[in-house]
Amino acid sequence: MVLKSISRIKKALPEVQHVVMFYNNGTIFQTTFEQEKNIPKLGENLAEALNHIKKLYEICNYSFENYKKIILETEDISVIILKLGEESNIALFFKKEEDKELKLNAIKRYITRIEDLIDMDEKELIIKDIVAKEEEVKNLHEKLQEKLSSIKNLGINLEKVEKGLLEGDSKKLTKEINDLGIECSNLEKDIEKKSSEIDILKEKIEKKQDTPTLFREIL
Repeated sequence: MVLKSISRIKKALPEVQHVVMFYNNGTIFQTTFEQEKNIPKLGENLAEALNHIKKLYEICNYSFENYKKIILETEDISVIILKLGEESNIALFFKKEEDKELKLNAIKRYITRIEDLIDMDEKELIIKDIVAKEEEVKNLHEKLQEKLSSIKNLGINLEKVEKGLLEGDSKKLTKEINDLGIECSNLEKDIEKKSSEIDILKEKIEKKQDTPTLFREIL
C-alpha cells in the first residue's frame, strides 16, 4: 500500500524532517531526501538494516515475518521504520527539537497519527476499488440482460420455424441459443465473483472502523 502523498505526512507531522518509502529490496519509491544524498545507497542500507534485524531474530529462533515497527533513538535524530505492505516500508526521520527529547509518549503519538494517515489512504483505495467493481457488475448485468433478451427472441423464432410459420434453420437457432446460454452462465459466475469481492472489500472497511488500530494495541 502506497500513501497518496508524502506531503500529507509532512503537513500532519511537522516534526518529521525526512520521509523514505522503500521496498524490501531497497528500492526507494518516494522520499524527501535530495538526490545528492545517494538515494539508492540510502534504500540499500535501510533494507540491510531490516535484514540484519531479521537475521538476529532467526539466530534467536524468533519470527520476524510480522514485524510492525523499528525505533532507533540517538542524541539528535530518531528514526521510526514502519511496515506498510507485504513488500513496502516507510522510514521517518525526526530531528530533536531544542531542549526537548523524543519521549515514548511522543513516539506513540507520531505512530498513531502516521497510522491514521495510512488507514485514510487505504480506505480511499478500497472505496475506489469498490466503485470500480460495482461499475463492472453493472456492465455485466447489462450484458446478461441483452443476451437473455436475445435468447428469448431466438426462442420465439425457433418455435415459429418448428411450426412452419417462419423460414429458418432450427439447428442453427438451437446452437445460437445454447451458445448464448453458456455465455449467460459465465456472466452470472463473473457477477457472483465480483459481488463477493465487493462484499470482502466492504468488510475490510467495517473492520477498520470497528477494530482498534494495530499500533495502538501494541504500544
